[in-house]
Amino acid sequence: GHGREEISDDVDLSRTVGWFTTVFPVLLNLREASNPGDALKIVKEQLRGIPNRGIGYGVLRYLSDNQYITKQLSSLPQAEVIFNYLDHFDQTLSESSLFGWAQESSGLTHSLRGRRCHLLEINGLVSGGQLQLNWSYSQEVHRRSTIEALAESFVKRLQAIITHCQSSEARGFTPSDFSEAQLSQQELDQFLTKINRKR
Repeated sequence: GHGREEISDDVDLSRTVGWFTTVFPVLLNLREASNPGDALKIVKEQLRGIPNRGIGYGVLRYLSDNQYITKQLSSLPQAEVIFNYLDHFDQTLSESSLFGWAQESSGLTHSLRGRRCHLLEINGLVSGGQLQLNWSYSQEVHRRSTIEALAESFVKRLQAIITHCQSSEARGFTPSDFSEAQLSQQELDQFLTKINRKR
C-alpha cells in the first residue's frame, strides 16, 4: 500500500509530505489457475484479502509491545523479491502543472555501500500512459542474461493477461467486488451466467 490508508479518523496526513510505503510479505497461491483470467482473479482476491493493504504487518512487527508477536514476525524468512508499484505519475503531474519531471539524472537511489535487502527489486509506475518497470539486482548473485530472461517471461505473462482482459469472454468480477454477498467465485460465476442468459 501507499501508506496513506484511512484506517483511523484520529490521524490527519493532509499536511504531511512524503510517502509511507507499506511493506509486507505476500505468498500467492496460483495452483488452481489454469489460464490468465483465473490467475488474475486469484491474485486479486488474495491481495484484497489482506487487511488494510498490509499496514498492520509493519505496525505489529515494529511497534507492538508484545515481544512474542514481534519475535515471530522478525523470524520470518526475508523475501527474495520485492515489488513496489509507485502509481500513475500521469495523474500526479499534468501538462499544465507548475512542476514537471527533471531531465537530469537524480543519481543513485541507494548508497554503493548499502546492503541489498532483496535479491531482486522490481519498481513499476505508469508514465506517458505506459507501464515502466525497473529491475534491480546484484550482479554478484545473478547474471544479466538471467534477469533479462525473467523480465521477458514476465512481459509475456503480462501480455497474456492483457489479451485475456480485452477478450469478449473476460469476466472481471470476483467475490470481493460484492463482499456483502459472501459468495464463492463459483457461486458468483453461476449467478452472473444466469443474469447474462436473461438478457
